[in-house]
Amino acid sequence: MKRTIVIFVMVTVTCLLTWRYVQSDGHEQPVSAMDESKVILAEYKWNDKPYQISLADLNAAIAELPVYRQQNYENREDKAEYLEELIEERLQILRAADEGFDSLAEHLKKLEDYTHQLMVEKLTEAEVDNKIEVTDEDLMAHYQANLSEYIEEAKARATCITLDDEDFANETLDAIKAGKDIAEMAKELAEAGKLANGPGTNQDDPGNTYMFTKSASARWTEFIDAVFNQEIGEMTDALFEVDVNDETFYLIFRKEEHQPDRQQEFDEVKSDVQRTVEREKKRARINEWVTEITEKGKLKTYPENIPEPPKPEEAETEESDQ
Repeated sequence: MKRTIVIFVMVTVTCLLTWRYVQSDGHEQPVSAMDESKVILAEYKWNDKPYQISLADLNAAIAELPVYRQQNYENREDKAEYLEELIEERLQILRAADEGFDSLAEHLKKLEDYTHQLMVEKLTEAEVDNKIEVTDEDLMAHYQANLSEYIEEAKARATCITLDDEDFANETLDAIKAGKDIAEMAKELAEAGKLANGPGTNQDDPGNTYMFTKSASARWTEFIDAVFNQEIGEMTDALFEVDVNDETFYLIFRKEEHQPDRQQEFDEVKSDVQRTVEREKKRARINEWVTEITEKGKLKTYPENIPEPPKPEEAETEESDQ
């Protein structure tokens, strides 16, 4: 084992000494006029066999990275840093090949499985993706036939003060009834840190619930239903008591806006319709394609040959016999 490690270190050091970074003579060429495959960035030897990494190799390796990582290697310094990583990776691959890791049975099986997966993906692309066509007429027909799927839910908005102290909540309600604007009261209570965690509790605009639908929150269903039943401008004339997770809250609120259910226009939902239609067409084409290859393969199945699993009592008997 020690000998193997020493040999590895010696070979690695030898490779490090044989790398030759090729620098320009100080005159940069325009990228458009440069043959990147002829711009050699590194040279090394392994088992006396020479290897090179060109600018084209480096850019190709970077292009295979996820987009968010590609952005980290846009200037010369960053590309030089990635070059070091690329060299290390290629040396490690060569070293692994020396150890015979490129011919391990489990690796070859994974490679075969991955190859089969890529083959099926390409075949599916050719037989399914490239053989379906989605026209604007298809999209409009689906939209017209499924109008109920493209309804925007009714929404409401309120100004709400949520408190967790009943006496203080009654004092607040009395002040509002005496002429204090509910929105101003919500801001003052927010600044004093007296609002409880509930509807209308936000730092940017205290009291404002923003627009919400009837299904916005299961915890605050009673409050939501009450707001939807109000008229615009109507305010609670008594504390609205709500129990949430073993806590009792006292709400004072005024309805500010209401938007009824609305049929969404085709242009608003066109992208959603297109995804749905494409998915349906692909599913239909896949079923058609499976039928084609099944017939071509003269498929026969014998599900009756699948044995029944032993019953629990039989399994116990077998175990005891063993």
